[in-house]
Amino acid sequence: MSSVKVLSLQTHENIALDTVGPKAMSLIRMSRIGIPVPSGFCITAASYREHLKKNNLSPLIKSTIDKCAIVSEEDRMVLLSVLRKTIIKAPLEDFLRKEIGKHYYALGAGHVAVRSSATSEDLPDHSFAGQYDTYLGVFGLQSCIEAIKKCWASLWTERAYDYREKNSFDHLSINMAVIVQSLIHAEASGVLFTLDPVTGRSDRLIIEACFGLGDVLVSGKITPDRFALTKKNLRILSHTVSQKGTEHIVSEKGRMYERTVVDERANTPCIDNSTIRRLGKLARKNETAFGSPLDIEWAVKGKDIFFLQARPITTIPETRSIDERQVWTNLNLGEILPDVATPISRSIADRFAMAIFSSFFGWVGLDFSNNPLVGEIAGRLYFNLNTFISAVRHFPGLNEKDLTKALGGEQEKMQDIGQLEISDEDIPDLGFSLLGMILRVPSLFFRIFNYLPKKGDKFIAHMRKKIDKLQKIDICSLSEPELVSHLRYTFQDVLNNTHAIGFSLLGMTFFSILDKISRKWLDDSKGTFTNRLLVGMGDMDSAEAGFDLWRLAVKAQKNRTIKESILSGDNWRAIRKRIGKVQDANDFLSSWDEFIAKHGHHTRAELELFNPRWSETPDYILNMLRGYIRSSGKTHPVKNQRSRARERNELARQCQQRLRNPFKRVIFKLCLDQAQAGSIIRENIKSVAVRYWMVMRFTLLELGKRLTTRGILEARDDIFFLSIEEISPVSRNEADFKVKDVIATRRNDYEKNLTITPPKVVVGRFDPDNFIPDKVDKTATVLTGLPVSPGVVTGKARVILRANTDEQVLPGEILVAPFTDPGWTPYFLTAAAIVMDQGGILSHGSIVAREYGIPTVVNVDPATKIIKTGQTIQVDANRGIVRLLSNKSNQWNN
Repeated sequence: MSSVKVLSLQTHENIALDTVGPKAMSLIRMSRIGIPVPSGFCITAASYREHLKKNNLSPLIKSTIDKCAIVSEEDRMVLLSVLRKTIIKAPLEDFLRKEIGKHYYALGAGHVAVRSSATSEDLPDHSFAGQYDTYLGVFGLQSCIEAIKKCWASLWTERAYDYREKNSFDHLSINMAVIVQSLIHAEASGVLFTLDPVTGRSDRLIIEACFGLGDVLVSGKITPDRFALTKKNLRILSHTVSQKGTEHIVSEKGRMYERTVVDERANTPCIDNSTIRRLGKLARKNETAFGSPLDIEWAVKGKDIFFLQARPITTIPETRSIDERQVWTNLNLGEILPDVATPISRSIADRFAMAIFSSFFGWVGLDFSNNPLVGEIAGRLYFNLNTFISAVRHFPGLNEKDLTKALGGEQEKMQDIGQLEISDEDIPDLGFSLLGMILRVPSLFFRIFNYLPKKGDKFIAHMRKKIDKLQKIDICSLSEPELVSHLRYTFQDVLNNTHAIGFSLLGMTFFSILDKISRKWLDDSKGTFTNRLLVGMGDMDSAEAGFDLWRLAVKAQKNRTIKESILSGDNWRAIRKRIGKVQDANDFLSSWDEFIAKHGHHTRAELELFNPRWSETPDYILNMLRGYIRSSGKTHPVKNQRSRARERNELARQCQQRLRNPFKRVIFKLCLDQAQAGSIIRENIKSVAVRYWMVMRFTLLELGKRLTTRGILEARDDIFFLSIEEISPVSRNEADFKVKDVIATRRNDYEKNLTITPPKVVVGRFDPDNFIPDKVDKTATVLTGLPVSPGVVTGKARVILRANTDEQVLPGEILVAPFTDPGWTPYFLTAAAIVMDQGGILSHGSIVAREYGIPTVVNVDPATKIIKTGQTIQVDANRGIVRLLSNKSNQWNN
């Protein structure tokens, strides 16, 4: 051990580690490579040994250690306390006092920080972090000397002694150096890890920050702000800001105290993006010099950054495999395919999704062929977020946050995809070429021109004619090979037209632009104008389904016999037979048949081929009709739509009047027209697509019946447990697997998965046997979400979990649902407001809610787990807040 007693932290001499300890050595090394550290000096371990020798304390230490090994815990505490007091009380050698004084006064600091630097700290296999004492705000030489002796004495605290005992350290071989530095009156401070301490990812930096001194963070008194950034280019991956209610500061007299942080400041970031990147840059340099991952303490005052400590990260989590680093989400898919998918629907959805993404993102030269896009979690379909983010990053005009908000997801986790902190090395390369994209720009503009709403109307008309022809084919007259050919042709026609996604995306783009210019040019800070400007537009198939059913109810009321027959409780077959004999019933029956012909392809979870359509379940439609008849006189949806349309037109006129600049008026009108038309076209294209799905379902059912007769299948609906690729060989009895055995296994898996509810975001592999669902705070009285259709309504809640039940939403009630698709439309008409677990600004439920003018808040997960039918709730769809005003529920029946 060196005989040097005191040395500057800015020394360039060769210093042994056991002279100053790892903590002081890290400061010396950082200073040498140009990392800013507070100026200071170190009282070496030799000084500690000299202090013990001069005051004959070594025998007392040995005696105390021997006694501590045999006495009780209480007696040990007394012995160690006496030893600490003796070390502190013992006088300091004059020479050492003078040396400390010389360095102390040379600092010229008002207050100093005095820190322990034991020679056993921060070792590769053991870390004594937090075992020894630190003193902040020390003022004056005598106070500094007392603090130094207290740091020496902290070698003999109960926690330090017990740690050494537990890890078999020789108590007598441990020495203590002490660091004295100018105190940084930090405005913000925290810790920085040069790898992710949770996942072990070495390609990122993690920063945790708080206001004031960092001890409030280390002690766990506050939840720090947390920032993640890439190590390579210092791109900020996530920016999580917490509410920091307190901070520790040092007064002018050197007293450290706790101060309350005012609310306005508590929710703001401790440090800005520039400081985050500067910290990251210094940390990279530090890690390179040290040659290992580091845990760094830092402080910021004004524009100055200081590193206070750097220690090796002694425990590095095992790096996960690439499969374990994949992130899956049911973003948007949770609405259109919410349930366990059958193999036939899964195989079709895989090819359909790949065709859509390849068509759209292929415009800029992205290639998805070697990367997962859709996966399966507990039998449900999930998007691969790693691939999705890669695509979004390279496509002009798109960003991750806007798309998440538009398509939907879980509010807390998914409002900003970046919060998931997917590492750059986990983002796949989709073959993007900047030069290739530039060369594609002319054709890109041409494609955009082809997806304007006017062309969309023509496309829909063309597709309706094609599907009408397909529906007129008598599938019962087709042979089995012809049925397979018919199925293949229908599906291929869908794949050939996946480019129609361009109409939807262009409409989404104009909606987003309209929202931005409304906020900026019209001071619409709450973002309600865009939602109100898309109310009551008409000609939207999924919304018209509700209106047409209402009109059917109005017709039924005009004939007493028809009305009484419908309300009788009989099924539709019996009722139709009965009212067919009634005079003037033809008009009602014709309207019923027209409704089924126009809307019979709808159902809950429409892209699941296993689900029967409305045309197959007339009693479901009948039950909804009964509810409308009972609601007669209590609500007038058709009249309400006309009123909302007038309000929409008036708002549009007022917006244009407020825009004095003629150029802005033109831009506003263009975006408004395109957003309105795009919203309608998006829903109508989906409706046409679902008609194709109905044709495929009926074809499969007929083929399933034939194969059952031949003994290839046990039951007709077994065919839904084959993939689309397996249909042809199975129908020819040429499958290379045992069909009935495979189907039985798949049915068992299907039934098992129905009992599992996986989370909306899954990282890595999902283990259903060890899955622990997120806790739900059922005492919550205020829930937040995304407002998508403005208004404030108070009423009784009606919680409906599935759209194929006999439950009804009574006039004035608030519908609370997990999600909505066209199968839910009949429930909307009588609802005073809507609350959904899932959904985005441009998801189906939001679009139809705006069309009906119903105040709606989505992304309120887990609303359906907290709100009960009969509770009084308030839906503030201007701000996205749902309040539970009463805890009473009433599970009444209609």
